[in-house]
Amino acid sequence: MNPTASPHDDLIRVIPLSQLVLAPENVRKTPPHDNAQAQLKASIQAHGLLENLVARADGTDDDGHARFAVVAGGRRLAALKALAEDGALDAEHPVLCRLASNGNGSELSLAENVVRVAMHPADQVTAFSALASDGESVGAIAARFGVSERIVEQRLRLGNAAPELLEAYRADGIELETLKAFAVTTDTERQLAVWEQIAAEGYRPTPWQIRRLLTEERVPGNSGIARFVGVEAYEAAGGPVMRDLFADEHENGLWFEDAALLNELAMKQLKAAADELSTRWKWAEPHLEVDWSTVARFGRVHPQPAKPTDEEAAELDQLRTRRDELINLDDEDWTEELETEGDAIQDRIEAIEEAVESRARFRREDFAIAGAIVAVGRDGTLQVIQGLVRPEDMPKPDASPSGANGHDSASGPANGAGAATSVDAPTVSAPLASPTDPRAKARQEAGVGIGLGDDLRAIRTALVKAHLADDFEAAFDLTVFQMVRAVFAPSGAVYRHALDIAFKETADRPTMRMNEEDFAKSSPGEAMLADWSHLPFEWSNAGDDAACFEALRALPRSDKEKLFAAAVARTLKGQLAFEHDALPEFEATVARLGIDFSSHVRPTAHMLWSRLRKDRILNIARQTLGAAWTAARSKYKKADLAKAMEDAFAAGTPPVGLDADAHANALAWTLPGFSAFDSGGDASESDEPEGESADATASTTIETSANGAEPAAAPSGGPDASTGPDEGRTLADEPAGNGHGPQTEDESLAGTATANGNGRSADPSPGDGGPPAVNGDDAGEASDVPEFLRQAAQ
Repeated sequence: MNPTASPHDDLIRVIPLSQLVLAPENVRKTPPHDNAQAQLKASIQAHGLLENLVARADGTDDDGHARFAVVAGGRRLAALKALAEDGALDAEHPVLCRLASNGNGSELSLAENVVRVAMHPADQVTAFSALASDGESVGAIAARFGVSERIVEQRLRLGNAAPELLEAYRADGIELETLKAFAVTTDTERQLAVWEQIAAEGYRPTPWQIRRLLTEERVPGNSGIARFVGVEAYEAAGGPVMRDLFADEHENGLWFEDAALLNELAMKQLKAAADELSTRWKWAEPHLEVDWSTVARFGRVHPQPAKPTDEEAAELDQLRTRRDELINLDDEDWTEELETEGDAIQDRIEAIEEAVESRARFRREDFAIAGAIVAVGRDGTLQVIQGLVRPEDMPKPDASPSGANGHDSASGPANGAGAATSVDAPTVSAPLASPTDPRAKARQEAGVGIGLGDDLRAIRTALVKAHLADDFEAAFDLTVFQMVRAVFAPSGAVYRHALDIAFKETADRPTMRMNEEDFAKSSPGEAMLADWSHLPFEWSNAGDDAACFEALRALPRSDKEKLFAAAVARTLKGQLAFEHDALPEFEATVARLGIDFSSHVRPTAHMLWSRLRKDRILNIARQTLGAAWTAARSKYKKADLAKAMEDAFAAGTPPVGLDADAHANALAWTLPGFSAFDSGGDASESDEPEGESADATASTTIETSANGAEPAAAPSGGPDASTGPDEGRTLADEPAGNGHGPQTEDESLAGTATANGNGRSADPSPGDGGPPAVNGDDAGEASDVPEFLRQAAQ
């Protein structure tokens, strides 16, 4: 007997389709979903029957023709029958079948369905990409495989991912959802750059975080400006877009890659609208964005309110009378019909009032002195703000309409002609907000990536919490400040806060670091916060709530202050000083606490240096360690340079080749965004590509002294004290690099003696009333700090 022969090697026979039926012993009883059957049907029509059916003799039909029962291949038989019903195949279409002997049909059916392995999805998408590379269109591939064009596009996108990512997927190094997240862009170099960044930062990101890294510098398609311009107009102008083919319907799956072109197209539309408005108003300006500070610099004239018509007035009286009747009903008298009537009455009242308001009109005198701003609304519509009066156009208090604008009052409309124009005074002057993403811009200027920023924020905040827990006055000030603003806020006012006043302990590390034991080595504040030994908790064991409360009330004030500060500290929300939305009360509190961050945290290769760009590292080295030390190591590979920086910035004996002064500078250097009001990096160097030589970046830095220390800060007397930390300063006034050089004596607050075991400095002296200068950057002016916090710091 041939050992390779199968006992089931039966005959191959061509059988007309009409003579084939499904055998009852076919083990597949649960029908496949419709999509799967449609795909099989399309594949058979396009490629023919690739695998023979297995059938057995089953007697004859009513006409005496032989009949055969299909024991394996039921789905293929159903697809063939469906094609025959559609007219794509003849009813007598010949079908290749392998004839099986009677008695083993169930076993054969089971074997065919079980003993098979589906292709790995990575192999599927690669094969689809090969079809497209051979010139097959998306539509043709979709038709031949019975799937939608969207599914084909998705598979092609995955198949064209970076080969390294596909191999990682094959090896179970990443999941399918992660691969889909990388496929948000077709730029394989960018995919690999993010992949390498994630690997360097040592955590396993979620698909959402990967999409965030790949898209943060793009403009979301659901943003106001993107909706205002429209993807059709943007693409017609040559603008590239990035589409996430795997986004759900409710998610944004579109990004505009050319922000400059998008802004240009938006401004073109806005300027056309402004030009039309300027034919009526004294002036009209286009703005990409407008906020309260933009409008507040202007005075304001308001349109003359219109009056309801007699019919509207009568209807309003009738509606309001009925509404009052309903309001005065007792609760038990209310029915569902009355609620419906009440809602309809309110809707009608609002509709009439809106119609009346829409008829309000500006006077001719208003058009003569005021203007308008057109901007992109948050919902993507054209936003028009009219009746704005520039400060120089504000009428004098005793000026008549004709004196103010050159028009005789008699020329105005009847309602209000001859009355002086009423102008609301400007509220405040403030610069226009940047239309770019402020979070990404702040990180870019500081030279800090998303993952590193998350880690630095957590490390800094844990230390601030630990020091705040020892300072009742600072904790009390923060709590009162937030509590009063929350409780006594004007109607409609919304504030952001430094504390989670719901008294929920905030996390001390990023979500992705929660289970990493090594992170505690980089975040000494965690151990400080974990020590509760100095806190009086005996009262909490007194019994029930009433007994515990009485025991708490009986504590001495000093114990209550300890508990208060410790609890408040643990609600603190994290921030880095350079972040665009950094809260000034948080930074003022950090200044008050006088934390010596450099004594707590030393930068290591793993935590910091390996995660910065090489040119950034060299710039910091040049400012802190000196030009000679930096030049000698400028050709190092990044990993070797990171290790050299770790050694140079480590406490203890200076490494060979580093003099004492440079080492002192390194020990005084503080991590980006840690010191109070640290404004971060210098934007002039933020866009330099990786690998720039030291000479290429030298022109962007301020000359350092021979030992590498920064020059002393310029004496006071620069910009007016009323300006903010950045107003009135030019790029030449900024320190080089990211501004994280050592402090000079003139830049630090007086009184740096250690005050407690945490290494916290004593309370600063009043100085000029403002926070200290940090890392070579001027601190925020005193006007940036709430009054009561400045007093507390004094």
